[in-house]
Amino acid sequence: MRFFKPVAGSLAAAALLMMPGALRLSNYKKNTVNGVTTLDEAVVACQKSGLSDWELVGYAQQLVARKFATYSTRNLWDPPARAFAYGMGYCTQYNLALKQLLEGLGIETRAVYSRRVKIIDVPDWTMGHTWLRVTSDGKTLDVCAGRKTNTPGHNHFQPLTAVRQGNALFFFLTQLCMIPFCGFVEWKALLQGRDPGWTFRPSA
Repeated sequence: MRFFKPVAGSLAAAALLMMPGALRLSNYKKNTVNGVTTLDEAVVACQKSGLSDWELVGYAQQLVARKFATYSTRNLWDPPARAFAYGMGYCTQYNLALKQLLEGLGIETRAVYSRRVKIIDVPDWTMGHTWLRVTSDGKTLDVCAGRKTNTPGHNHFQPLTAVRQGNALFFFLTQLCMIPFCGFVEWKALLQGRDPGWTFRPSA
């Protein structure tokens, strides 16, 4: 019982922090793009494309970018596969979903991150970012599903600090740490009677 009390308290605190964002969470339902709803369906669609190597990577990247129609930190409870099905999430969710898709196609991927990046079209951005390093046809390129205009090796950001490889535990803990930060942003916006802006918006 002593173990369950702090766990229950932590869950209650997380729920309280996420409440304003969850209450503002609009259109939270599964979406379908080109007949694809789930990651399993995405793997099949990519296999049926007849593409290979970097053309296949680019096809998968574009599919994930279109599928994530909404950039959202209001559904942090969703693992990548569920976030993919619902078409909303932030960089760790959409790029780890792309990682699962590429691995389902037998393509080598590594999830990496930088604690601070420069977003080309959002110059005031000061936060970190998660993306993939993909190896295909003897070449390794950075791949990110954060923009529909991205292609393998050409992305909408530049890392400003060291690029490091992450693992499942790291990204899980990072997502937990997002809860108090994003919760504070949502609560502050709610109390000030304004929209927080970046936490929930159509994807570019």
